[in-house]
Amino acid sequence: MTETQELLIPSTHARAHPDRPAIVMASSGETVTYAQLEERSIRFARALRSRGLRPGDHIAILMENNRPFLEICWAAQRSGLYYTAINRHFRAGEVEHVLSDCGAVALVSSEGMAEVIE
Repeated sequence: MTETQELLIPSTHARAHPDRPAIVMASSGETVTYAQLEERSIRFARALRSRGLRPGDHIAILMENNRPFLEICWAAQRSGLYYTAINRHFRAGEVEHVLSDCGAVALVSSEGMAEVIE
């Protein structure tokens, strides 16, 4: 791995500067440090593996643009999973089309998207 590639991995920053901000949500001012991002993404990656997902599998993510969305993306990436982010403004039929087209074996969503999923 090149030095540039290494710098793109949040784990590198979590080791070197754990208290630096990794995520700053402009809308709320919420800040997540690299150490927090590391811990949360590891925890979710373990949850994905415990549900049988393996490197090379594909998930879809349907949720708001928020901190958990970014943590889930990093958990998927660190797990070797492919992921498709689905626009939260899509209606049920559009979500269904994306899901059938992308080949996802799992859908990660939020409570706020329950109506669309139903």
